[in-house]
Amino acid sequence: MSLSIYHATKQKLLAHGVKNTEDGNLTLTDKRLFLLFVRLERARRSKCFEAVQAAVCAIETYAKSIGKRQVAIFAYMYMRFSDGTPKMTHLDETLEGGGVRKIKEYRRPVTDEEITIAAWARVKFDRYENSFFRALYSNRR
Repeated sequence: MSLSIYHATKQKLLAHGVKNTEDGNLTLTDKRLFLLFVRLERARRSKCFEAVQAAVCAIETYAKSIGKRQVAIFAYMYMRFSDGTPKMTHLDETLEGGGVRKIKEYRRPVTDEEITIAAWARVKFDRYENSFFRALYSNRR
Protein backbone atom coordinates (compact mmCIF):
# COMPACT_ATOMS: atom_id res chain seq x y z
CA MET A 1 0.00 0.00 0.00
CA SER A 2 1.44 3.38 -0.96
CA LEU A 3 1.56 6.37 1.33
CA SER A 4 -1.02 9.11 1.03
CA ILE A 5 0.28 12.17 -0.77
CA TYR A 6 0.12 14.11 2.52
CA HIS A 7 2.18 11.57 4.40
CA ALA A 8 4.67 11.22 1.54
CA THR A 9 5.08 15.00 1.37
CA LYS A 10 5.62 15.22 5.12
CA GLN A 11 8.20 12.41 5.05
CA LYS A 12 10.10 14.07 2.22
CA LEU A 13 10.11 17.43 4.02
CA LEU A 14 11.34 15.76 7.21
CA ALA A 15 14.10 14.05 5.21
CA HIS A 16 15.20 17.51 4.04
CA GLY A 17 15.58 18.70 7.64
CA VAL A 18 12.61 21.01 8.07
CA LYS A 19 12.51 20.20 11.79
CA ASN A 20 16.03 21.58 12.27
CA THR A 21 14.89 25.22 12.33
CA GLU A 22 11.86 27.13 13.51
CA ASP A 23 11.31 28.59 10.04
CA GLY A 24 11.70 25.19 8.39
CA ASN A 25 9.16 23.72 10.77
CA LEU A 26 6.61 26.14 9.28
CA THR A 27 6.39 23.84 6.26
CA LEU A 28 4.63 21.36 8.54
CA THR A 29 2.76 23.64 10.95
CA ASP A 30 1.43 26.31 8.56
CA LYS A 31 -1.50 24.54 6.89
CA ARG A 32 -1.50 26.72 3.78
CA LEU A 33 2.25 26.31 3.27
CA PHE A 34 2.05 22.55 3.76
CA LEU A 35 -0.76 22.32 1.19
CA LEU A 36 1.43 24.24 -1.26
CA PHE A 37 4.08 21.55 -0.78
CA VAL A 38 1.42 18.90 -1.41
CA ARG A 39 0.66 20.76 -4.65
CA LEU A 40 4.37 20.59 -5.46
CA GLU A 41 4.34 16.83 -4.85
CA ARG A 42 1.38 16.45 -7.20
CA ALA A 43 3.22 18.47 -9.83
CA ARG A 44 6.35 16.37 -9.33
CA ARG A 45 4.36 13.19 -9.82
CA SER A 46 2.83 14.57 -13.01
CA LYS A 47 6.36 15.16 -14.35
CA CYS A 48 5.23 18.48 -15.82
CA PHE A 49 7.82 21.24 -15.74
CA GLU A 50 5.25 24.06 -15.92
CA ALA A 51 3.25 22.59 -13.02
CA VAL A 52 6.39 22.22 -10.89
CA GLN A 53 7.49 25.75 -11.69
CA ALA A 54 4.03 27.13 -10.82
CA ALA A 55 3.96 25.20 -7.53
CA VAL A 56 7.41 26.46 -6.54
CA CYS A 57 6.40 30.00 -7.50
CA ALA A 58 3.31 29.71 -5.27
CA ILE A 59 5.52 28.57 -2.36
CA GLU A 60 7.95 31.44 -2.98
CA THR A 61 5.10 33.98 -3.10
CA TYR A 62 3.45 32.70 0.07
CA ALA A 63 6.74 32.43 1.97
CA LYS A 64 7.57 36.01 1.02
CA SER A 65 4.09 37.18 2.09
CA ILE A 66 4.62 35.78 5.60
CA GLY A 67 8.11 37.27 5.85
CA LYS A 68 9.87 33.91 5.56
CA ARG A 69 11.24 33.96 1.99
CA GLN A 70 14.08 31.65 3.03
CA VAL A 71 11.59 28.78 3.49
CA ALA A 72 11.50 28.53 -0.31
CA ILE A 73 14.85 26.68 -0.08
CA PHE A 74 12.87 23.59 0.91
CA ALA A 75 10.90 23.75 -2.35
CA TYR A 76 14.17 23.87 -4.29
CA MET A 77 15.55 20.98 -2.22
CA TYR A 78 12.32 19.05 -2.70
CA MET A 79 12.88 19.06 -6.45
CA ARG A 80 16.69 19.19 -6.49
CA PHE A 81 17.01 15.83 -4.78
CA SER A 82 14.30 14.09 -6.80
CA ASP A 83 14.50 11.07 -9.08
CA GLY A 84 15.53 13.33 -11.96
CA THR A 85 18.80 14.03 -10.20
CA PRO A 86 21.73 11.98 -11.48
CA LYS A 87 22.97 9.23 -9.20
CA MET A 88 26.45 9.89 -10.44
CA THR A 89 27.96 12.41 -12.81
CA HIS A 90 31.04 11.14 -14.54
CA LEU A 91 33.95 13.32 -15.42
CA ASP A 92 33.41 15.53 -18.42
CA GLU A 93 35.12 14.29 -21.54
CA THR A 94 36.68 16.92 -23.80
CA LEU A 95 36.12 16.20 -27.47
CA GLU A 96 38.52 16.92 -30.33
CA GLY A 97 36.43 19.79 -31.69
CA GLY A 98 36.55 21.55 -28.30
CA GLY A 99 33.13 20.33 -27.15
CA VAL A 100 32.41 18.48 -23.94
CA ARG A 101 30.57 15.20 -23.43
CA LYS A 102 28.76 14.87 -20.12
CA ILE A 103 27.79 11.40 -18.95
CA LYS A 104 25.30 10.95 -16.11
CA GLU A 105 23.74 7.90 -14.46
CA TYR A 106 20.24 7.88 -13.00
CA ARG A 107 18.64 5.63 -10.37
CA ARG A 108 15.84 4.70 -12.77
CA PRO A 109 14.71 5.58 -16.28
CA VAL A 110 13.82 9.28 -16.33
CA THR A 111 12.10 11.44 -18.91
CA ASP A 112 13.63 14.52 -20.48
CA GLU A 113 11.09 16.61 -18.56
CA GLU A 114 12.19 15.08 -15.22
CA ILE A 115 15.81 15.86 -16.08
CA THR A 116 14.80 19.44 -16.93
CA ILE A 117 12.92 19.81 -13.63
CA ALA A 118 15.90 18.54 -11.62
CA ALA A 119 18.36 20.75 -13.53
CA TRP A 120 16.16 23.82 -12.99
CA ALA A 121 15.82 23.00 -9.28
CA ARG A 122 19.60 22.58 -9.00
CA VAL A 123 20.15 26.02 -10.49
CA LYS A 124 17.62 27.59 -8.10
CA PHE A 125 19.03 25.70 -5.10
CA ASP A 126 22.63 26.61 -5.94
CA ARG A 127 21.68 30.28 -6.40
CA TYR A 128 19.98 30.67 -3.01
CA GLU A 129 21.50 27.92 -0.86
CA ASN A 130 24.00 29.99 1.13
CA SER A 131 21.85 33.05 1.80
CA PHE A 132 18.66 31.13 2.58
CA PHE A 133 20.38 28.65 4.91
CA ARG A 134 22.13 31.56 6.64
CA ALA A 135 18.70 33.18 7.17
CA LEU A 136 17.18 29.92 8.40
CA TYR A 137 19.90 29.30 10.95
CA SER A 138 20.24 32.92 12.07
CA ASN A 139 16.65 32.72 13.33
CA ARG A 140 17.44 29.81 15.66
CA ARG A 141 16.77 30.38 19.29
